[in-house]
Amino acid sequence: MDKSNWALWIAIQCGVSSIAWGGTGAAKTAYIQALGRWLGRDPFTMIPSQHDPADIGGIPDIDKKAGSLKTYYLDWMKALVEPNRMIIIDELTTAPQSMRPPLLSILNEGVVGSLRFHASTIRVAIANPPELAPNSSPLEPSMLNRLYHHQWELPFESWYTGMMNGGKFEIDPSSFPLVGDTSAYLPKWTRMIGRLVKLKPSLREGKPSEDEHGFCSLRQWHALSLALAGANQVGADGEVYAKLASGMIGSAGAGQLMAYLGANDIYDPAKVIDGVEIVDYTDGIDRLVCLPVGILNALAPDKVEDKARIERAVTVLVSMGENGLFDCVGPVLEDMRRSYPSYKMPSKLGARWGSLVGKIQSAK
Repeated sequence: MDKSNWALWIAIQCGVSSIAWGGTGAAKTAYIQALGRWLGRDPFTMIPSQHDPADIGGIPDIDKKAGSLKTYYLDWMKALVEPNRMIIIDELTTAPQSMRPPLLSILNEGVVGSLRFHASTIRVAIANPPELAPNSSPLEPSMLNRLYHHQWELPFESWYTGMMNGGKFEIDPSSFPLVGDTSAYLPKWTRMIGRLVKLKPSLREGKPSEDEHGFCSLRQWHALSLALAGANQVGADGEVYAKLASGMIGSAGAGQLMAYLGANDIYDPAKVIDGVEIVDYTDGIDRLVCLPVGILNALAPDKVEDKARIERAVTVLVSMGENGLFDCVGPVLEDMRRSYPSYKMPSKLGARWGSLVGKIQSAK
């Protein structure tokens, strides 16, 4: 199974606006189109340099009956409001300056003029480095900071197999990870990233560099949490996590995130629930921020209620709240109440939690 471009396939499916960078003739467009077809989309590829600005922004005309202007859009643009579509903007760096604002709106928001694309529409761009494409120019920081930048890896083995097959090229569907529902994984990543960025103010806002496309912003951190939830859901390895991070927030931010993840991965949530592992708060709360969500996920993924085990988990969570992790534990306990509505805290445990909530509120 070829996993070389898994980070891109995951980001695309998680609704993260993405761009694939690579040399000419490296099969970027063919593979992305194949992904779209495999996902049941109807991919449409457009090259900005071959279009007029009105092809994207629409053509205004007078609506005499309404007494106002009306914008008319090309058929391929209107089709994107229907479900199961895919728009591929190829050779993005060749787009003239006048076309880049609407292209940015298409990629980042799925909106252009009065058209709002269907929520299922996949939006992705492709580009060669400016020095390799005619009449091209570097992308502006406002565009760079709204995309996951993927460095395309040439799928040589697939190319070689096709050449040995008389020039019949077939793409192995197993090359594409299928991302499903990530809602159970997303809270872990939003809370962990939120905690990291709160602790590290330097990660809240960055600047582009000459040798990297990605740089930190609060918007990019949120988009990264979506992609990492997808990577978590498909069981991707650490290399995919690192590619997603560096392609969205740059290598410096990615390095701090990966170090943070390593520091947090010190307890097995299931063993903590069962008392096999005891949480040592002298490790520092910054190393424990992902444990509450891990406890919730490990408790009973199938939502089967085991009162004794739920109570042990709640006891651990209350203790974590008392030891400085209230902002991470509080939302998890609320999730547990929704997942296990018949469970009620024993009076002593409830009193401990209530006392903690009172202290937090009075301190605000």
